[in-house]
Amino acid sequence: MNTRTLLYSTGLIAMFVLGHVSARIGVPVAHAQAGGEKAAYLIASTSPAPNEPECAAAYSEASGPLAKNAGMHLLGAGEGNTIQVLEGTFPYKSRLVVEKFRSMKALLDFWKSPAYQEAKKNRNEANFIIAVEAVE
Repeated sequence: MNTRTLLYSTGLIAMFVLGHVSARIGVPVAHAQAGGEKAAYLIASTSPAPNEPECAAAYSEASGPLAKNAGMHLLGAGEGNTIQVLEGTFPYKSRLVVEKFRSMKALLDFWKSPAYQEAKKNRNEANFIIAVEAVE
């Protein structure tokens, strides 16, 4: 395994460990939340460029508690053969992540918070990141 592959793998693991832990904590619901709020989903395709392990660790340490407070649960993550394009073209050779937040407001408050804006300086740019509200 070359150094670049090792750094990339280490960075990905560090960035998503918290998501996996968070997915096992909390209430696994995909429908309307208490108070009539609908869940919201963040879908991201991360950059294939490796992240420095120190930066990945700093990102996870800073962003993890913020995401947890916003109700984030990791629903799915994969790369390579674990992503199946059923129709059309998916031009990215990278990791794909689907996270659930308790509401769109919670997701956007997390995303726009000064603390997350500072934390995300420690991650690579993504191919894309989108948010969508649940239908129920």
